[in-house]
Amino acid sequence: MEYPSKNDFFIRFKALINERGRFLDYVLVEVSDNFYFASGMNSDRVLGEKLSSMVIEMENPVLGLKNFHYHMLPRTRRKFEYYVEKEDRWYLVSLYSDERDYLMMVYTDISRYKEEQSRTKKHRFGNDEKDDGNRKLG
Repeated sequence: MEYPSKNDFFIRFKALINERGRFLDYVLVEVSDNFYFASGMNSDRVLGEKLSSMVIEMENPVLGLKNFHYHMLPRTRRKFEYYVEKEDRWYLVSLYSDERDYLMMVYTDISRYKEEQSRTKKHRFGNDEKDDGNRKLG
């Protein structure tokens, strides 16, 4: 599964479940081909790592796992807008269980959309200011 933008990527985790059927942690089992380009991390370094270890030992601003790990529960579906200041890039991060005991995180680069949205707001605000200045009171 690949995406058209060089900054879009996905990571996939498998849940670790104990003998009682309780969730313990996740293990990273797959990353997209453009994972390295977008995150700057070598996939060989992270594949097979537990989520708990990645959160503590492998801080990466693009992945933002410290921000998301509390929401990464089995059988969940969530979406977040996430700004990576270091890269000046916006992502829409989608978390969802794609199969039993697996969790996908899809990072979609929405920077162009956010820039356009910001320009539209500035343009609209600028027009509103002019209109307000031309109004007569009383």
